[in-house]
Amino acid sequence: RKVKSPLPVPGTPYMIPPGRVLLASPGVTALSDEHLPNAGCWDPHRWENQATKEQVNDKVVDYGYGAVSNGTSSPYLPFGAGRHRCIGEKFAYVNLGVILATIVRHLR
Repeated sequence: RKVKSPLPVPGTPYMIPPGRVLLASPGVTALSDEHLPNAGCWDPHRWENQATKEQVNDKVVDYGYGAVSNGTSSPYLPFGAGRHRCIGEKFAYVNLGVILATIVRHLR
């Protein structure tokens, strides 16, 4: 996002001047122990725990490129959030389904 007016960084003496571009990095929060316990370790069961389970808002919003979910309260945001959410989210989920179906079909 482009900064439109001077933006103070909370808890610091820094001020971001207008015209600068700010980017979010969901990968940083996804790998931060502050947001997820043992974030650097492979643990597919972490999503089963109610304390860290993603609380999804089931509402969908269409920003002009197809309906996407409204968002989540989880720090894990592989597709971003809000109106800047990735337009390829649904395509990625369809591809994952096709890949999984292909693997299962070829199992003997």
